[in-house]
Amino acid sequence: MSNVAKVVTGLATLQAAVQDLSRAYIAHTNTVLGRSPGTTMEMIAASTGFANPLGEALMLAPRATTPAPKADAPEEKKRKKRAHDPNAPKRPLTPYFLYMQSARQIIASDLGEGAKPGQISEEGTRRWKAMDEDEKKVWGAWACCPRVIDSY
Repeated sequence: MSNVAKVVTGLATLQAAVQDLSRAYIAHTNTVLGRSPGTTMEMIAASTGFANPLGEALMLAPRATTPAPKADAPEEKKRKKRAHDPNAPKRPLTPYFLYMQSARQIIASDLGEGAKPGQISEEGTRRWKAMDEDEKKVWGAWACCPRVIDSY
């Protein structure tokens, strides 16, 4: 195949791809706008004077659709979820949550009656961050009590 023929074939392929894209865009736009789906490239060419520079004889056949996936292809394996034991003990609370359990009422009374739960939580977080490491270790000691989980 000569270089000229390759260029002409490439241009024809490019033109077909642009026309397919234009058709799809117009169809989508018409669907979104609620217009009839009858607008085609031929109608646009007639109204705008657009002509095929390569001539109708050089138009390639429409491209084939993408082949369907092979039937013998292995299906993706689904992960099995671990069975949840309703009798299993819950995990222990972290030191922060142990602190918040006891400090929530104190913080709410400090902020007043109109304090929202989010405000109470923010203030508790601020107080926790400002707390010394030694004080935090006290709450950590509560979290490290013998656990039922180890014996389960």
